[in-house]
Amino acid sequence: MNLVRTILVMSILALCLAPVAGAYDVDKVKVGDVRSFSAESKHPYDRGDVDRPMVHTDYVSSPGAKFIRVHFSAFDLAEGDFVSVAGVDGAQYWTYTLKGLHGNGKFWSFAVDGDTAVVRLHAGLKPGYGYRVDKVGHGSKSISPTPEVVCGTDGREDIACHNEANTPQKAVARLLFTVGGSQYVCTGWLVAGSNSSTMLTNNHCFSTQTATNTVQAMFNYQKTTCGGSTNATTTVYAGGTFLKTNSERKKGSKGGLDYTIFTLQGNPESTWGELTATSKAPAVNETIWFIQHPGGNQKRIGFWEDAAHTTRCKVNTINATYGSAATGSQMGYGCDSEGGSSGSPIINEATGRAFGLHHYGGVASCLNSATMMSKVCADAGSLLSCAGN
Repeated sequence: MNLVRTILVMSILALCLAPVAGAYDVDKVKVGDVRSFSAESKHPYDRGDVDRPMVHTDYVSSPGAKFIRVHFSAFDLAEGDFVSVAGVDGAQYWTYTLKGLHGNGKFWSFAVDGDTAVVRLHAGLKPGYGYRVDKVGHGSKSISPTPEVVCGTDGREDIACHNEANTPQKAVARLLFTVGGSQYVCTGWLVAGSNSSTMLTNNHCFSTQTATNTVQAMFNYQKTTCGGSTNATTTVYAGGTFLKTNSERKKGSKGGLDYTIFTLQGNPESTWGELTATSKAPAVNETIWFIQHPGGNQKRIGFWEDAAHTTRCKVNTINATYGSAATGSQMGYGCDSEGGSSGSPIINEATGRAFGLHHYGGVASCLNSATMMSKVCADAGSLLSCAGN
């Protein structure tokens, strides 16, 4: 009888101490999956001639897709040749040379809208291996907002509504990437560090070199004017080198900071600049800018907590512990978020420094949360060039 009573008490205690399902939501958003597809050029491919270059064409299709990415399992071209991946209307057009984006013959192309990508090999006078396609990324829905934690009325605005945030917002990008058999979106930002074009996002978005290789970072994905309908011209970059990660969930005394540091190829920071993180802890009531790509959609800013623009976004809690995060690592705020906002910078309006890395929604009544950058700076060491203010 005592044994039964003990088991019953322990079961009740376990239920009481268990976290409530859904109380702490991470907001990486699934926007598609990965499907098998087979297409390839000749191996080696035919040579063209001076007057008439050879062109080989494959139509890579996944019926019903809202957008499509092409995965090359083998890719090796002669110098001067190139493969283009484009939408049927030609509005989106990407080119790849030699052994592709990562120099090893295996990579994901950038996305094109619609359910068909036109893959063309443009060959000159020298033969090469060619390419082989083994799968596609099938975009199952248009990348549009999916509300997660909007408290009361939605206070977010187009980023163009706040010129005072124009410089720091440029460093924020939408990330499209593949993990396992799915396509996801998150937010990331260029941050001052020891490596060129260092970028920061959440660990729960991705945490390996394999996933980094699939990253398409899109900058300037936003409206040109406040409340306008004209889209800005975007620029995309491929993922580069995975540098470091810290798990989303604490395990013993380790983890729980939920960050991933990696680089982008090319030199995006020369065009879009970078944010500087700070090792200085936030303070309650400091006003913030929450710059994000909600739902993977165009860039927005959390400046107000409400649609009437009466309550400023600000720090509500510091040194908190939410969900499975590291003890005392969290800051809370009432700014609205959506799925896809994971990895956004929380910026101190007064200094322009990034002092939070957004990752949790719904940690309390009308509160979202970020890992305080003071904790990330201490853990990342020399990888980040953090300021003291």
